[in-house]
Amino acid sequence: MVRVPNAKPIDSPRCDLRLPNAALRYRMTASPRLITRDALGAINVTAWLYRDRRGIEGIQVNPNVPIAELQRVFGPAPTPDAEVGFHSEALAAEWFRIRPDLQVIQIFSERIPCRHMCAPLLQHYYPGVPWYYYYDAGSWVGNRGELLKRAGDILKNTYGL
Repeated sequence: MVRVPNAKPIDSPRCDLRLPNAALRYRMTASPRLITRDALGAINVTAWLYRDRRGIEGIQVNPNVPIAELQRVFGPAPTPDAEVGFHSEALAAEWFRIRPDLQVIQIFSERIPCRHMCAPLLQHYYPGVPWYYYYDAGSWVGNRGELLKRAGDILKNTYGL
C-alpha cells in the first residue's frame, strides 16, 4: 500500500489514494525500467482525479518526457535555455484543456510541481484544487535513519520497491 502524500495547501482534504496507486501502477505496467532508481529519478508521474458531467470519476495519468528523450528523438536544442523536458503536470493540463467538460478534483504528482512553470500553471488554471506529492527539495529519512535527497531514492522508499 502506498503512503499518504504531502498536501498543498497543508489543510487540504486527504488525498484520494487511488491517485498514487495509479501512478505506481503506471510505473509497474508501462515498463519494468520505470521502477529502477534511475527511472524513478528521471520520470515524474502525475495522476489527476476528475469528474465528468454525469458525476462519474476517472483518473488521468501522465509521465513527463525528460530532456534526454527529447534529445534522442530530435537532437540537441538550439540553445541551452531550450533544454527543457515536457513536464507531466503540463501534459495533463493540456489533456484537460481540450476536455472542458471534465472537472479536476485532486492532483497528485510524485514530485512537488516546480515553482517556475508547473506551480504557476496549476495555481492559475486550477485554483482551489489541492495538490499532493511525495518528493520536494527538502530531505527525507530512509528506513534506517539515513538522509535521502534524490527523487529516485525517496520514491523507491515511499513505494516500497
